Amino acid sequence: MDNNKLLVMPLGGLEQIGANCTLIGYRDNWIMVDLGISFCNKLGIEVITPDISFPINLKNRLKGIFITHAHEDHIGAIHYFWSKIKCPIYLTEFSREVLKQKLKSRKLQYNNNKIISVLPRNKITVVPFILEFISLSHSVIGSCGLYIKTDGGSIFHTGDWKIDETPLLGDKVDSERLKEIGKEGIDCLLCDSTNVLVQGNIGSENDVKNTLDNLINTYKDKRITITCFASNIARIDSIFELAKKYNRKVLIIGKSIVNMLNAVSETNYLTKSLKSNIASVITDEQAASMPPEKVLMLCTGSQGESKSALFKLAKGENRVIKLNTDDVVLFSSKVIPGNELCIRNMQNLLAQKGVEVVTAETEDYIHVSGHPNKQALKKMYEWLNPKALLPLHGDPVMLHAHKKFADECGIKNTLVITSGDLVSVDKDTGKLKKLHHNTVVYNAVDGKYIIPINHSCLRERFVLSQNGCVGVSFAISKKTNKLINNSCNINVHGIYISKINFDKIKNNVLQIISGLLIKLKDDNKIKEECRHEVTQIIIQYCEKKPIVDVNIYRF
Repeated sequence: MDNNKLLVMPLGGLEQIGANCTLIGYRDNWIMVDLGISFCNKLGIEVITPDISFPINLKNRLKGIFITHAHEDHIGAIHYFWSKIKCPIYLTEFSREVLKQKLKSRKLQYNNNKIISVLPRNKITVVPFILEFISLSHSVIGSCGLYIKTDGGSIFHTGDWKIDETPLLGDKVDSERLKEIGKEGIDCLLCDSTNVLVQGNIGSENDVKNTLDNLINTYKDKRITITCFASNIARIDSIFELAKKYNRKVLIIGKSIVNMLNAVSETNYLTKSLKSNIASVITDEQAASMPPEKVLMLCTGSQGESKSALFKLAKGENRVIKLNTDDVVLFSSKVIPGNELCIRNMQNLLAQKGVEVVTAETEDYIHVSGHPNKQALKKMYEWLNPKALLPLHGDPVMLHAHKKFADECGIKNTLVITSGDLVSVDKDTGKLKKLHHNTVVYNAVDGKYIIPINHSCLRERFVLSQNGCVGVSFAISKKTNKLINNSCNINVHGIYISKINFDKIKNNVLQIISGLLIKLKDDNKIKEECRHEVTQIIIQYCEKKPIVDVNIYRF
């Protein structure tokens, strides 16, 4: 490997939405950009993370972790690896407070030497890198892109962004600095691909505020619940203001929103109005005793998460608040790809209670995206004028569409890669070259453990969910090496078998065991053969291939 080449290796964020993590290397030193999660909702797994065993093994050659913004898919995995992360973490003020809230809620220790707050345009030197955070608009305050310079070339990593000329809270895109950087020269742009398929106007937070205003007025006789992303402080601030306008009191249901409001309370983004609104929040008991038209509930769970506040409300599991025909739920959120079924199931539960459900399917600008459409992407290309482009943050359809669009815009040196690909950036020619592919396996957060997503226990769980399991146990006489009482126990879980077929299966299994005891003496071999034969019998009678467990006892 040529240590004089600037290197890029994503560890996540290229197979699905989320789990964003990218390594950038030069002269055998590395930095990491973002360390996020992705949501799963399969096999009891709700969260997956990138595999960071490689950067952890770099030890002091990993110079720092740089967080572009405070969304879960960019910051949400840090606490899972907290004890293993030894390098400093650099991030803007709000992102720092969000991370502190996460660590505090999990009783993890932090110190200001490890979590370093930085201001946009301030330069950070971690040899051999010089970095600068550049303000960008997004759906969470404090979002920035990263300008990364080395002797071997320069990179601009956008993180997530959009162009919003009228943000209600937070910073606008620092277009002047982006233009200056473009004149200095960018060898490679690493760019958000989420909305590359979107042609039309995305809209601004001000558009959302106007839409919510109209909806609250439309449903003035109903109790209103609004669900949105907890990190969208501008949206939450708008909701507080509209509640005040229509003489409603706000109830917050969901720890994520509380944590975000606690985070913003420690920053310069806490306006007098927002501080006053936070202080006026009511309790569950107060909300339950008030007339419906006097209450506005702000709730987590826009993605149908099974443990979320809104899902519990939909199932009737909230101890105090019960939804009925006096309620309307406004989904001020997008559907993250992969969550469609979970969200629809929750909306169906709400509808079955007589709750009116309003979504982006029927209401324009009830939510606006925080990602760039084609027009915004083209503007970013013009500002930065990059020699090459690596599309990031999206699934394969989005990444390839981004490459096609970049080609149309005149950026001919665009490469679509997968997580684990090691790519070099040539400073002189601007050429991108794939050097090697490192196998990257995402991690699953399974209860209190973090395990590879392809771990045998998850493969077994999948088989159990599809085909069930069968347990066979029998006792053998040590003296005669024959079945005691000529019987065995068969326990079946997750497979339907009629009584007639069950009796046939049991007789077949008894014959198999008796035959195996005649020709085999070793219990492990008996187990192996019995497991195989029982599997074949279940396939014959049920057309299912279950997990089969065999236990032998000798007396």
